[in-house]
Amino acid sequence: MKIYPSMPNQHRSNIEIYHVIASINEDTGGTAKCVADLTTSLINQGVSNHLFTLDYQHLGKQIIPENLKLYSYPAHIFAKHIRGFHPKLNWAMQQLPVTELALIHNHGLWMFPNLYARQAALANRVPLVISTHGMLEPWSLKRSPIKKGLAWLLYEQKNLNSAAIFHATSDAEAKSIRQLHFQQPIAIIPNGIYINDYNEQVDRETLTQLFPELADKKWLLFFSRIHPKKGIDNLLSVWQKLHSQFPEWHLVIAGPDLIGYQTKLELLVEEFQLRQRVTFTGMLTGRSKISALSNADLFVLPSHSENFGIAIAESLACEVPVITTKGTPWEDLERYGCGWWIENNQQKLHITLAEAMKLSDKERKAMGLRGRTLVETKYSWNSIAKDMADVYHWILGGGEVPSCVQIYNS
Repeated sequence: MKIYPSMPNQHRSNIEIYHVIASINEDTGGTAKCVADLTTSLINQGVSNHLFTLDYQHLGKQIIPENLKLYSYPAHIFAKHIRGFHPKLNWAMQQLPVTELALIHNHGLWMFPNLYARQAALANRVPLVISTHGMLEPWSLKRSPIKKGLAWLLYEQKNLNSAAIFHATSDAEAKSIRQLHFQQPIAIIPNGIYINDYNEQVDRETLTQLFPELADKKWLLFFSRIHPKKGIDNLLSVWQKLHSQFPEWHLVIAGPDLIGYQTKLELLVEEFQLRQRVTFTGMLTGRSKISALSNADLFVLPSHSENFGIAIAESLACEVPVITTKGTPWEDLERYGCGWWIENNQQKLHITLAEAMKLSDKERKAMGLRGRTLVETKYSWNSIAKDMADVYHWILGGGEVPSCVQIYNS
């Protein structure tokens, strides 16, 4: 086990938050980064953070937040194959040195660390906050129904019933929680980004040196996990019908493949005769990632379900207009005139992609600038962390209900 010591902070208070998440390895997706960013931002709100997690070393390096105590346990063979089963992590969480101003904040569902969070909350008599991170969305519940059904019976329903409050990132996610008949309060607080991380303009050559076929092309960028949830098969089907009308455009599919799904997509590319018009880059990080985001001409995420969609916020921060589906909580794209929020079907995606690619560079740039304004206004981690800290204070001390909290009305 690795333990990273707490850093002194002049704003430190007596509130102690014990965060639990199955993994913060970078290849596991946006949730790991969001939890890391949240805990880092909470320091400025006078919150002392601890984080318990497992280290799946084959899934990239851990995203280690600043200014907290991290308890990181190597994911042994049982953890890898039995949903994070790890008795040492469980034992450590039962021994928390809790105070009166302490609570456990659990991130995610369906894994044994999420069970350990509930058991630790009961053993230490502290409130339990659960961030569902989109894992109770209808589309998500239909995936691996047997495994999830078993987990539901064994521990997940008990976990959810034990929550003092839920955290949802959108009204749609809160609705999904209510549809399962949970009556606890729900804090509706979006995820965010550090806008300054996207101020640098990295040149196109950073990426075209790796993928020469992207030179002298406009980039239609998909940037997310390679997973059936993301609707990439629909995107390829539509691109097959559109690519001949837009010879100057190239589809770039960037992101990690954790389940071997890319092989199926590459077979589709061959079937659709798109080999010269589609590039899979794999996971991009650092300057390569910023090069892809900041030089894209259009971003597309035709996802079936997202509780937030961090890549959408990142693209808007890089002044790139976005097309996404109503499976995501991004109606703000239309309110702010910085993208398209469409029905989740191939026909609508076809129409919208054609419309967007026909726009002039100037028109797309104007949309991108409005997108930057949107994320600066609504998705700053400073304001998000303040709302979360207000929720913690309310749970622990009572008083006036924070404005972000939805109270159940029967």
